[in-house]
Amino acid sequence: MISVTEIQEDQRDYWDREVSRFDLVHPLNAFGWGQVRTVNGWAPTYLMAKRGDRVAGAIMYMTKRLPGTGLSLMYGQKGPLWETGDREAFHNLLARLRDDARRKKAIFLRIDPNMPEETVAGHDPFASGGFTHLDHRWTFWNSPRDVYRIDLKGAANESELFDSLDRDARRCVRKAYKEKVTIRPADSIEELRTFYDIFKDFSVSKGFMSRGLAYQESLWNEFISKGNGRLFLAIYEGRIIGGLICLMFGRKCLAMHMGTPYTHQKLQTYYAYVWESIKWAWQEGCEWYSFRGVGTTPTQEAFKRKFGPRVVSLVGYYDLPVHPSIYRFFNYCEFRLFPDTWKSLLRLRKRLSQAVRRPAGAGCEYQQT
Repeated sequence: MISVTEIQEDQRDYWDREVSRFDLVHPLNAFGWGQVRTVNGWAPTYLMAKRGDRVAGAIMYMTKRLPGTGLSLMYGQKGPLWETGDREAFHNLLARLRDDARRKKAIFLRIDPNMPEETVAGHDPFASGGFTHLDHRWTFWNSPRDVYRIDLKGAANESELFDSLDRDARRCVRKAYKEKVTIRPADSIEELRTFYDIFKDFSVSKGFMSRGLAYQESLWNEFISKGNGRLFLAIYEGRIIGGLICLMFGRKCLAMHMGTPYTHQKLQTYYAYVWESIKWAWQEGCEWYSFRGVGTTPTQEAFKRKFGPRVVSLVGYYDLPVHPSIYRFFNYCEFRLFPDTWKSLLRLRKRLSQAVRRPAGAGCEYQQT
């Protein structure tokens, strides 16, 4: 018999240990990710489906209250997880999610499982469970549906791993080292703050939104300082000039945020710290290394392809409407009205920044999600 129980803060090690063993686990299933998102007003809830003492399934969902409405949004990022074929655990998790969505007066609950889309071909368990599948391949507030992932299981040694990069990527990595660029892990939160200043300017110049310093500090506290992530810094002439944040969990590695000022573009630092992060993930026994998306421009896609990834198309987004009429209005705003508004906000942000400082472009592009 399956029981679904809520896991508390003092059980975070238990959560991480049990959840990390699922085949389709993702770094954003870690307990710490829910804590990171509290910075942006999301409240995490951690649910486990257990058969006796054995964990048969799990999901972490987040709730955001909508001020003045009495309503909320719910988002189960990269979940649920369950043992293949265990329909009882799966259906009990969905039943608990439906109950919680009604109790918390959610307009709807959205999930985006870390499952390749071919796994639901012929039979979609989420649609059978009452969820509505969205055709969209990207939204402004959820994880991308299409991602680039590098299979790390095939490389027998570091030389073989390096040879899996294309010729131009290998040349750029060597050039960075020839130019006396050093890549090393950050060893203090003060260095993270220095990187954040660089990344913030980079995001303005490239036209995407970046979250605030408190969010980056939370990544440090919940992942990097606990050994489940790393900030790779590019050092040139004794100064930090760029970097890349990666998260690691369940033998999977996720590249998060990266940037280098335009003035140092010719140093090819972005190739160097991506390579060092891939090598680190391989050394730690990770099965794959993932960029968060394939990119939103041809330049982004071309850069990421040089590291030898494959496109993984996930099943995408599923919604469980609780208040259908309000949900339809929200859905219309999300996919019809907000995209144009979002672009206008990005242009305004860039113009305001240019009015107060010289823009600091970057040689590496990244899609913020």
